[in-house]
Amino acid sequence: MRLRCVIGMLAMVGGGAGCAAPALAQDTAEADGLETITVTARKQTENLQSTPISITAFSAERLEAQGITQVNRIQDFTPNLTFANIPSNSGIASNAAVYIRGIGQNDFAPTVEPGVGIYIDGVYLGRTAGGVFDLIDVASIEVLRGPQGTLFGRNTIGGAINLTTLQPDDTLRAKMDMKYGTDDLVNVRAMVSGPLADGLFAKVSAGISRQDGYVDAPNLGVKFGNKDTKTVRGALRFAPGGSPLEVTLAGDYTRDKSNGAPVVVTGIDETATGSFVTLANVIGSGTGNPGDCLIAAAASNTACYNSRLYSRDTNYATDPTFSDLELWSAALTVSYQLADEIEVKSITALRRINGTFAQDRDGSNLGINYVYDTFTQKQFSQEFQIVGKALDGRLNWVTGLYFFKEKGKDINPIDFLVVYANSGGYYDYKNWAAFAQLGFQITDGLTLTGGIRYTDDRKSYLPDQYVISTLEPFLSIPTGTRIVPYEWVDANVKKWTPMANLSWQATPDLMAYVTYSQGFKGGGYTQRVFPPEQSLPSFRPETVDSYEAGFKLMALGNRLRFNGAAFYTDYNDMQLLVADASRVGPFITNAGKARIQGFELETNIAPGGGFRLNAAVGMTDAKFKRLEDGVQGLTLDSKFVMVSKWTVSASAEKEFPMDAAGTLTPHLDWSYRSGFYTNANGINTPELYQPGYSVFNANLRWQDEGQHLSLTLGVDNIGNRKFRTFGDYQPSFGFYMQAFDRGRQYYAKLAYSF
Repeated sequence: MRLRCVIGMLAMVGGGAGCAAPALAQDTAEADGLETITVTARKQTENLQSTPISITAFSAERLEAQGITQVNRIQDFTPNLTFANIPSNSGIASNAAVYIRGIGQNDFAPTVEPGVGIYIDGVYLGRTAGGVFDLIDVASIEVLRGPQGTLFGRNTIGGAINLTTLQPDDTLRAKMDMKYGTDDLVNVRAMVSGPLADGLFAKVSAGISRQDGYVDAPNLGVKFGNKDTKTVRGALRFAPGGSPLEVTLAGDYTRDKSNGAPVVVTGIDETATGSFVTLANVIGSGTGNPGDCLIAAAASNTACYNSRLYSRDTNYATDPTFSDLELWSAALTVSYQLADEIEVKSITALRRINGTFAQDRDGSNLGINYVYDTFTQKQFSQEFQIVGKALDGRLNWVTGLYFFKEKGKDINPIDFLVVYANSGGYYDYKNWAAFAQLGFQITDGLTLTGGIRYTDDRKSYLPDQYVISTLEPFLSIPTGTRIVPYEWVDANVKKWTPMANLSWQATPDLMAYVTYSQGFKGGGYTQRVFPPEQSLPSFRPETVDSYEAGFKLMALGNRLRFNGAAFYTDYNDMQLLVADASRVGPFITNAGKARIQGFELETNIAPGGGFRLNAAVGMTDAKFKRLEDGVQGLTLDSKFVMVSKWTVSASAEKEFPMDAAGTLTPHLDWSYRSGFYTNANGINTPELYQPGYSVFNANLRWQDEGQHLSLTLGVDNIGNRKFRTFGDYQPSFGFYMQAFDRGRQYYAKLAYSF
């Protein structure tokens, strides 16, 4: 097979499947049924159906069938996953807000960590900035649910998303596709891979993605929500035949530019009498009565903040708004087969992010809320793994060491009507870990696995925050006043995270398992602070204890795969980004304790005759059990933001052979998310609630007889549902900011490969 990692004919969209790294996977096609899939989700080569982990996976073929070219689209077909692109409290246009089973984080600020780790070829991405990227040469994507605090470690309290790219080998292959669609969408991708010399292989891939925006910004002469991304990736692999040594050097570069996130202002909170909007209307009314700005006769008064600014498709910002990110990375992976059953691996990686982004958040000609960020990150990571088997395969084990270091800055000037100040600061983090996991087959079919990880996480942060000017007589603070002391602060934690798993292979086609696991995420500091405080506000680490039971079933002569899992999670010292009237702007706090329970069910069916059927359902029932003293805006009945209780999806396709004319394959899929609150700042603001909605997509693909040339015609979001994707409300400012989906999109894609 061209890709050594193939999620078979039905490794679905939500297929309850994992996918191995291409160099390790060896899939075997079953006649007239689903394929056998081998995975390396536990750093070892295993059969998917006997791997006691809850995983959803996508192969390159499944991504192609779904028309997915951007990584966040996998949320539509993965139960209990949110993978959103939101600006958070900044102007960034490519920020990953990822939640698995209700646990995650949506803020890009370096003082808080993501709750779901994203990995590319085994390398952890330390920051969510730039985390919503285009797929160029991806071989597989795995979504690993629940804490992955033993083998994956750092900041995988909610789970991990593991991407594997195509590795070059001795087969010469090339592919190119061109996609054109709504709003002048242009996606061009190309890749060539093959041998350079005996035992030496190379791969080069590149992609360009452009699309016009869909939110008018007439005062700036642009449209927000556009795309302009360029990516180049390469790999050089040395794997001489018969040698136990394999070395891969890989690198990539991405430039992601945008006019700005597609946000609009949809209204104000007239009851927020202490907000900056109210103060602006006190000034703009000319009478000192803010209500005079809200009457119909004042609708055209440009000194007022009122209905003249409300819209779902137009932003009336006047200050520069943009997002510009530059990312590059390099990684050296060395593996050595020490013995028949023992492999040693080293993964060394560098990664860099440089970005500037700005946003006129009030969407008006008034200086109420303007933010600017200069963001940099440098990270270095080193991981050593030893993987082995013993006792005729009854004992398998993984052990290793991990080191991660990152440093950088987020300098964040803010202009909040009555105060112009410098915010942000500099960070320097280090993380050491040692891990081990052993699995022992007690009897035929019954295996006990235990794992543990020790982590030493150290963070140092220097806030560089001071007042530049204030608006008198409304506020008077001397220029240069420090908002918080200009001194390094530390947030250090040492933690053991264990895991225990018992699995039972009841029959060759049925496996059941139970798992207990722990996860944690380090503490930190609030970056955005005003008014001045004596010390930088901090928050403690958060932890989870997770209990899971699941099963994996193959039936009907390998025509049916049916996998499921149920879980219960105790979530302690939950870190939450909130915005209430006690401070100007959002801050991170330990909200308290919650419990999360739910399940996932996923199935793939190959009934024959060229049909492919897939379905998945997930339920996440999250509830606060205790709230910390001082937490405002939340009650025990509050819901988690950005998290739906129900996620459901289904897809179907049928391949029609046309002899020498090739094949024609129509594909239809449906996804549903129940209602959720979109306010990224933690509070259940009714105006920012998105009711449940369905999205239907369809495409028709023709492929020539030799399977080299293909043409796909498709439409996404057939019903033109312009659902909310992001919301922001802060009582200190008083306006509602929202972003909506682009709506229906048509596309055509021409592809060629050999």
